[in-house]
Parts: sequence; structure tokens; C-alpha cells
Amino acid sequence: MRLLITLVFAGFLGGCALLRMFDGEAPPPPTPPAPRTIWIVGLDGRALGQATFTEGAGGVLIRLEISEGALSPGWHGVHVHQNGNCSDFAQGFAASGSHAGHSPAAQHGLLNPIVGEAGDLPNLFAPAAGGFGIEFFSQRLTLLGNSRDGRAPLLDRDGSALVIHANGDDHVTQPIGGAGARVGCAALTGSL
Repeated sequence: MRLLITLVFAGFLGGCALLRMFDGEAPPPPTPPAPRTIWIVGLDGRALGQATFTEGAGGVLIRLEISEGALSPGWHGVHVHQNGNCSDFAQGFAASGSHAGHSPAAQHGLLNPIVGEAGDLPNLFAPAAGGFGIEFFSQRLTLLGNSRDGRAPLLDRDGSALVIHANGDDHVTQPIGGAGARVGCAALTGSL
């Protein structure tokens, strides 16, 4: 009888543990990766400033710190591109590829009524004098190498690049919102 009571009690405890596991209690979230800071280079290969990528709850915070005189005054389009390659600065950063999340089902532009690309970001404004900083938060991106929630992974097999354009992005026109030439690039590569 004592053995039977012990087995029933043990089964009860095991059942409680299973119930607790499935009663809506989520496992603790994984430790977020450390922020990544990388150089932004210009068409002459010199540093324009730095970009810092920080994983947050449900997205990535991107902080840009731009040196004085690094960009022409005015609005500049900013996008995340598919490949973490800025080595071809003399050729205009073509190696960075298309925008992250580019596909036949997505069209460019934050204001586009059709699903936008994960790499679409707001414009930045460069003042006539002085260095400046700006932050963007994107819920469409993750630093992780894979994403189960549909966000575009920045540190996948070939990395990604943050690209700054010569002109502002109108957030509608295909394929890049009229943002013009690529004038700055920051390659985000490596493993976590």
C-alpha cells in the first residue's frame, strides 16, 4: 500500500510539473547578444562614423554617430542591405546587395501600402556643421543568425550592411525611394 501511495504521489508531482510547463509560463528569454559597433566607411574608404546595433525586445536599435563634414548637408536615405560587404567602396558598395527582406512579395518603402522590406529605415538629416547622432528602432530586424518570428536576421551566413545614400528616400518609389548613390556603408559580419 505504501508503494502504491508513493507511486500515485510521484505521478501527481510529475503531472503538476507538466501542467506548470504548459500553463502559459514562458521559459526565461535567452540572453541578448552584446551590442555590435562597426565603422561606417565612405567612397574613399575613410571612416564617416560608427554604427552600433543592439538587440532589443522584438527588434534592433541602430545608433549612428556621424563625424562632422562626413555627409553632405540634408536628408539621406538609410537602408539595411543583404550582404555584409563594404569592401568595394570605390565601386559604390554594390557588394552589399539588395535591401534586407527584398523579395517579389515585398516592395520598398515605409509608406508603401504593400508589405515593405525589412531593410527600410527612416531618413537621417545631416546638418551643415558639426557631427551628429541618430537612432532607429526596427521591429523587422534581429541580430540573431536565424529568426523564427519573421524578422530578418542581420548576422546570418553572409552578414548584412547598413548603407547611407546621397539623397533622401521618399519611402514609396521603387526600388530605393529615389535615394540615389550609396555614399556610406557599415559591414555587420561575424558570429555572436
